[in-house]
Amino acid sequence: MNHSTKNNIRGSALVPLLGGVVILLAVLFFLVKLATSGYYSDVDESTPSAIETRIMPTGTLTMGDGTPVGQRTGEQIFNKVCIQCHAADSLVPNSPKITHNAEWAPRLAQGFDTLFTKALNGFNAMPAKGGAADLTDDELKRAIAYMANESGGNLQAPPVGAEGDASDVAASGASAADTAAAPAGGDQAAVSADGKKVFDGLCFACHAANSAIPFSPKITHNADWAPRIAKGKELLFKHSIEGFTGPDGGVMPAKGGNANLSDDEVKAAVVYMVNQSGGKF
Repeated sequence: MNHSTKNNIRGSALVPLLGGVVILLAVLFFLVKLATSGYYSDVDESTPSAIETRIMPTGTLTMGDGTPVGQRTGEQIFNKVCIQCHAADSLVPNSPKITHNAEWAPRLAQGFDTLFTKALNGFNAMPAKGGAADLTDDELKRAIAYMANESGGNLQAPPVGAEGDASDVAASGASAADTAAAPAGGDQAAVSADGKKVFDGLCFACHAANSAIPFSPKITHNADWAPRIAKGKELLFKHSIEGFTGPDGGVMPAKGGNANLSDDEVKAAVVYMVNQSGGKF
């Protein structure tokens, strides 16, 4: 009798337990279904969602922080590109430092359009787009507005997702692709020409013969380059491609801050500078 009662008790407890497991699995199934139902549609349908699914791109270009080109904020661009010369504690002369209101005041007086034009095309030692050829016009404006507004200004930055970004992305992508084209074959003249092109578009900001950037070897200054050349070509290539911080505090960002450059193009720029400065690579 007691044995039968115990079995009944066990059976009674098992029923709600199994029922609870079934309900839990059902809830999880419907949650997963709900979470993923909006991503894709049946491509045979004519609904807006189905159309979006049919034309969905197979991939999206993103930067190292995962943000698509054209969607980066001014602060993101400052921290990735502009900080080299415009940080509050930067040693680069003649560049307005963020939060240094007195340095920005005369520049702000020239107007947003003038600031943008100079940043877009380059000005004095400032390379075009700060050396980052992939920046869209709106992204460049956001970076300018961010620095200016942190330094006493009140500029209106283009909102992220503005219509201008879509066309700018295509244009900047083409420009970056042109800049990143690698030297063809082993022709030394072609390598030298491509290296000079990279130098003129980017490296000159820190490595020009008359650059005021401290700790960077200046082109045609053989004494600056001699100890570096002595370390060998491969180490110079490695430091230029991966970035390097010297014992004196000098900072070389990876690929000079332009991630769109190919390794071969960076090497060509190094060869060009070395061969103009007493070396023979």
